[in-house]
Amino acid sequence: MYGSGFFLSRVENHIARKPIGFTRRQHENPAEETSNTTTATNSTTVPDILKQEVVEFSPDHAFYINPLLSSGHTQTAYSAINKFDKVHQVYYKRQIINVEDKTYTVPDGDRVKYDQWKGQSTVAIDYAFNKDNFDHDANHLQYKPSHQGDKLPPRTEFKNPDQEFINDSDDKPLLIALHGLSGGSYEAYIRAVMEKAVDAPYNFDAIVLNSRGCAWHTITSPQLYNGLWTNDLRYFINEFVTKKWPNKRIYLIGFSLGGAILANYLGQEADTVSPQIKGAAMFGTPWDFPDGAYHLRDSIIGNQVYSPTMCQNLLKLLTRQGDLMSESHDVIKQYKQDPTQFQLKFLRDFDDYFTSRLFGLNSANEYYRLASPIQRLMKIRVPTLIISSKDDPITGSRSLPYSETELNPYVTMVTTTTGGHLGWFTWNGGRWYTSPICQFFNELHKWDVDSSSIDKDVDLPFDISRSWKYDRLVDHMLVD
Repeated sequence: MYGSGFFLSRVENHIARKPIGFTRRQHENPAEETSNTTTATNSTTVPDILKQEVVEFSPDHAFYINPLLSSGHTQTAYSAINKFDKVHQVYYKRQIINVEDKTYTVPDGDRVKYDQWKGQSTVAIDYAFNKDNFDHDANHLQYKPSHQGDKLPPRTEFKNPDQEFINDSDDKPLLIALHGLSGGSYEAYIRAVMEKAVDAPYNFDAIVLNSRGCAWHTITSPQLYNGLWTNDLRYFINEFVTKKWPNKRIYLIGFSLGGAILANYLGQEADTVSPQIKGAAMFGTPWDFPDGAYHLRDSIIGNQVYSPTMCQNLLKLLTRQGDLMSESHDVIKQYKQDPTQFQLKFLRDFDDYFTSRLFGLNSANEYYRLASPIQRLMKIRVPTLIISSKDDPITGSRSLPYSETELNPYVTMVTTTTGGHLGWFTWNGGRWYTSPICQFFNELHKWDVDSSSIDKDVDLPFDISRSWKYDRLVDHMLVD
């Protein structure tokens, strides 16, 4: 049976017509140079790095899966039901960051506020450690801000404000992770990567950015988040990371909805993205939200299990954070007064009643169309690796960005035949992607993008702003 490949998940690569090139970094200490295949030359590309240094992500690679987890549904169920408490025991120090009443500049030059709540908002970041490097503090609650609750995820403590865990040096990368829908730093799929990243041989600095209200963060302004809300990541990068560690090389990783937020952010930033961001990866990302919604509805398990479960998880989050939100949102107030007036079974129902309205949109469909990261993927100007499984029962595979990957020199996509949604469990129960993604970022850390390797007028996707403006086609029709 194994010889037939029935219990194999096969890997494919989808690459740009002309991938962006890299030149080798010049280290101050020549001893830092290695004799690896890629670093023995002066130039490379992401497809070459995968073939030569990250073989698990390379084309024609395959990995054995457990016969009991041989479908996307079983892979997904095993990931969702099992908490993996005995493994991936990552430890965290939590810091609450205040979102100050500041502005940032959008690509056309306008100034925009990070949010509308005039400095009231907060977000929770969790610094990751392995057990040996974690400084346990039995009195950590003394550092808890008064507006936060006492409950925290497992192995998480509040950070002493006087402690600094990260040095401003470009020799040790900073990995920033974004979780999936209603999740947080405690999720096993994130801990599995953090466990590898902060330990030898990689020894990265690592932080998880929790979405508002997630991972037992108590919101301090009446707002949660969605797939199009990129300003918390933007604020964290602009006002915290790059100011605190201006020499740090940054790598970003997003899972599921976190991957969508990350892709939307990078596409919005486009050419103005922080030069400290050197690479990104997205796992199990829903690229086309409307298609994903149809995919869930058309599947019996999707319609009767996945969609209702995601709806209930969001309702629990809303209920936990609803007191403050009901003060500013009538629909939340109405729901708290009489939940029976709301028909809330599926994910689309939640997005219709709450997600869309809380962010000034009319419906779930409108939110889905606007939030789809596939429409921003061609604007990304950071080396980006997409990892998706063709049997993902949550996102489906019909709308994987094949053509966008072909057109954008900065993007490479890796697909597998089996892996489910954020599963990818191998024959022994381990996760296939954890070491390879750390190795990928570790290899990128040896290189700098060579912008001269592509002709911007020929090799980059067209800038459609010259053709699309005022919500209509205007190419060669605008009057000066």
